[in-house]
Amino acid sequence: MGALFGTLSYKIFYVQGEIEPGWQERYLEKVKKHAFEALTPEGEEEAADGWVPIDRPLNVHFDLHTFLFDRFINLGFRQDKYAIPTGILKAHIEEREREYLVQNNKERLGKFEREDIKLMVKRRLKEKQLPRMKLTDMSWDMQAKRVRFWSQSNTVCELFQSFFEETFELKLVQANPYVDALQLNISEELIEQLKLVEPCVFVDGIEQ
Repeated sequence: MGALFGTLSYKIFYVQGEIEPGWQERYLEKVKKHAFEALTPEGEEEAADGWVPIDRPLNVHFDLHTFLFDRFINLGFRQDKYAIPTGILKAHIEEREREYLVQNNKERLGKFEREDIKLMVKRRLKEKQLPRMKLTDMSWDMQAKRVRFWSQSNTVCELFQSFFEETFELKLVQANPYVDALQLNISEELIEQLKLVEPCVFVDGIEQ
């Protein structure tokens, strides 16, 4: 979460590219296309991610008023994943295999029988639990071309960056001191000097 409640810690991305006329309806269709789709016990997918309304993560129905607030696009990035402990899954599979051998008067299982049993056991276990849900807020200031994403996880940020670029067809660049300086429209001479800057420790007593 973060934008509405919780932590104030977020990462900043800069948006590269221009927003073309008629973006409202185009973005609405894109968001709908990349909206979150819930996992089901019958499905083969173990994980899913997609956009949800920032204030209603269980709702996947969008209109412009759902995510457009003045010059801001606010969305939630939802990630769901089934997390069946390996030990529990293995124990259930082995138990079902023993039952199958007895019921069918067999001494060993074939490859396809093992695969079918594994799928059946996983489906039954998924029916007994809900996927783990992770929600991360995103706020895009279209006027400033700046995106705030409330996560410090590199893995989550990389996935979000790819998902944003696929949805809105604009490139994101994660902020750092060098990129921040470029946003100030400084001269080429200063840009070249920035490339030579090295990290410096301002606290005494720390050895390099």
